[in-house]
Amino acid sequence: MSKVVNFSMANRGEVARFAPARDLTADEMRRLGTMREKARARQDDLDAQGVDWGLSVQDALEELIAGRADSPADYAGCAYYAALQIIIDHNASDPSTLGSYRSPVTYFSALDDALSAAGVPADLLPWQYVFSGPPSEIGFRIPRPLEGSPEIGCWPLAKAAPAVEAYRAVLDRIDADLRYDLEELTKALDEWSSEWVDGQGAWWWAEDGSIFFSITG
Repeated sequence: MSKVVNFSMANRGEVARFAPARDLTADEMRRLGTMREKARARQDDLDAQGVDWGLSVQDALEELIAGRADSPADYAGCAYYAALQIIIDHNASDPSTLGSYRSPVTYFSALDDALSAAGVPADLLPWQYVFSGPPSEIGFRIPRPLEGSPEIGCWPLAKAAPAVEAYRAVLDRIDADLRYDLEELTKALDEWSSEWVDGQGAWWWAEDGSIFFSITG
């Protein structure tokens, strides 16, 4: 079964405003109501599939907005990450798909090895940001899913341009089996980084603009 890697752009601070959710504006309260509806719909879908994480997505969302994630259920991390992805989605651009992979961990590990061997610095290798977990602005620990799905990652757009330059410099030295997806990743980073840089000073621009990754399946 393949897993899909999607990405979108959001400001880390706006995401963290809902975990915990305090002193929300009228617009943020409206978005929170929509998030709750989405969480119920996500749980209905899981119920229809017979999937039981030991914590419902609705309850996971309520815990996150209360500033905690302390359920003892073995698969609670899945519910928390599903709920957090709902928060991200309601504060982000429309998502795009990077690719579908039988094992994203295997692919990005191999890509890291290839890029490192070609001379790309360790702080620009992709595994670390595709699988980074929740943004550090969320000040409490959210347990990871036991089996790595769903997964979340984020990376500051300020770091994207150096990565694009480094990846393009070594692209012709990367194994053909890895090259196409590296080109797609490079294109995605370049497009968002360029838009972010060009938009500096615009009403929507923020220093903490980041690319968020999600892995589902």
